[in-house]
Amino acid sequence: MGSKSIGLRLSSVLQDMFETAIVFLYPAKCRVCEEFLGVASMPYICANCWRDMQFLEPPWCDICGTPEVSGLCNTCAVSPPRYGKLRSIAFYHTTLQQAIHLFKFEKKKVFAQHLIQLINAHIPSDCSIAAYDFVLPIPIHKKRLRERGFNQATLLADGIAKVAGVPVLINTLVRKRHTVAQSSLDSTARQQNIVGAFEVRNPDIISGKRLLVIDDVFTTGATIREAVSELWTADPAEIDVLTLARTLDP
Repeated sequence: MGSKSIGLRLSSVLQDMFETAIVFLYPAKCRVCEEFLGVASMPYICANCWRDMQFLEPPWCDICGTPEVSGLCNTCAVSPPRYGKLRSIAFYHTTLQQAIHLFKFEKKKVFAQHLIQLINAHIPSDCSIAAYDFVLPIPIHKKRLRERGFNQATLLADGIAKVAGVPVLINTLVRKRHTVAQSSLDSTARQQNIVGAFEVRNPDIISGKRLLVIDDVFTTGATIREAVSELWTADPAEIDVLTLARTLDP
């Protein structure tokens, strides 16, 4: 490992330590309820708000995971997606929405471990990580990676897969085209924006394998659909999807 790489990694570690120290030395208000954070609270969000997380529970659509549906939802019954099943841990609402925003857009990497623990503690019984051959995070373009400094889906995938002992592939599904941020677009524009954005490299690695795709938030499903469609060009045996959050209304 070169001195430059070591220096960058050390700088990142020191920044994380500094941010954590500042939070505890200078108590702030919870970003959700605006109550003052206690000494024992997690950074930025109080313990009470963490406990109020809205986790997804069955029944849900057997395929797409739409809440409060037994069997198949109307959409999947008529035109099922190309993945086997999609599961999400909690609703993208209040506490989790704020936590993901802090992690993803304000670059508070201190949240990564909290979110990984949350996922590992609430993985649905029909989505055992150990059942897959590989875990693949939804990639971001190298330009956005330089801007943000990390891919949130990769950090989540690493933490989830490590517990199960499953390899993570980060250079097999790649983002070959830089796109406008999906969060700024409506559902129709999202689908058009993401077309042709992904590419599979070294397809032989995943041919005939069981794959689990990881992302942070499921909204309209446009990104997942495009990524899964591209992965099928490598002829895997199975593709399922797990996301940390799911919006209330796509």
